[in-house]
Amino acid sequence: KYLLNNGYMIDSFADTANRQRGVDIKAKSDDGELWITVKGYPEGTRNTPPSTQASHWFKQAIFDVIDYRNQNVLNLGIALPDFPRYHSLSEKTVWLKNVTNFKIFWVDQQGNIFIE
Repeated sequence: KYLLNNGYMIDSFADTANRQRGVDIKAKSDDGELWITVKGYPEGTRNTPPSTQASHWFKQAIFDVIDYRNQNVLNLGIALPDFPRYHSLSEKTVWLKNVTNFKIFWVDQQGNIFIE
């Protein structure tokens, strides 16, 4: 909804309930194509605390950005819940954000989105 309200047309989105692989969201605007990888806040498992699982998911999102950039997609994003663990991990990627120019779409518990 956020993307539609901000001038994007959605080309595709992954069916995460069925664990569909590929780019989570592909959208287009006057600025070109935008690919976004989406991660939630994990509940953890018996052997893995949520914070550790969030670290793994964040690293996968960063790899997605690298992979998508390697496919010559210039407008990239990661959508993450607005939780402290993801913010602390994001602080470690400032140099990468500057090089690849990807955006982080922070989503709060009410569904509001702000872009870093």
